[in-house]
Amino acid sequence: MLKRKLTEVAVDSFTEYLEERLERLKQLDLDNDGQKDVDQIVEILNRCGLALKDMLNTTDFSRMASGLEQIISGTELIGKSFDPEKVTAMGRELKDGVQKIGELAQLGITEMKHNRELRDR
Repeated sequence: MLKRKLTEVAVDSFTEYLEERLERLKQLDLDNDGQKDVDQIVEILNRCGLALKDMLNTTDFSRMASGLEQIISGTELIGKSFDPEKVTAMGRELKDGVQKIGELAQLGITEMKHNRELRDR
């Protein structure tokens, strides 16, 4: 019972704290233009929403679908232009090369840590 009551008091106290902070935020005018920042943000969001609605109302979705179809066809053609065996070989070489470069870099770092001569140059 006591634990529950303490929790309720803590929650109430925190809620009041947040409400006070929010009220302070609502009063901010950081750019000193005479208009509250929260009002400016709401106005910007409203303008963006209206512009988005207008954009969507004038969008030609059939042309968009046609364009997307062309993109998909184009990517299929690009994919078919590569020799799969050569792509696999290149992927293996790249993987092995990156792994070897990583190993050499790690060895170089270790050598720099342990070899005073290299560090003092």
